[in-house]
Amino acid sequence: MAIVMPLHWKIAPLEQMVVCVSEGAVTKDELMAYFKALEEAGASHYRKMLDASRGECCLTADEVAEIAAYVRSREWQGTPGPMAIFTGSSGNDEFLRAVSPLLRAGRRLRTFSTIHEARRWLDRAPLGRSC
Repeated sequence: MAIVMPLHWKIAPLEQMVVCVSEGAVTKDELMAYFKALEEAGASHYRKMLDASRGECCLTADEVAEIAAYVRSREWQGTPGPMAIFTGSSGNDEFLRAVSPLLRAGRRLRTFSTIHEARRWLDRAPLGRSC
């Protein structure tokens, strides 16, 4: 029996793309692992697709503050890549409210109700800058 993690991702260096899918209740540890994986792969400037259509964010206010402080404290190089968030037809506003404080300031970010719209925008959006 395979274990399905609520947050899983694929970093594709050749495409300079990160695809992340949230399914179920996402924890602080999973989000920290995601941010650390991006840093280790040097993928901060890649285009990112987040499928948040089935995700739940059950973080406490303290956990959100802790993760946001971690993200702000990192010595990120360059500028972040654009991020498209696919929310599904329901919009998944609760998930977006919880995750938004974790994103870097100045990031090019748009939300979409269909994955096709999100992909079209992301394909046209320029990469961030790596240093």
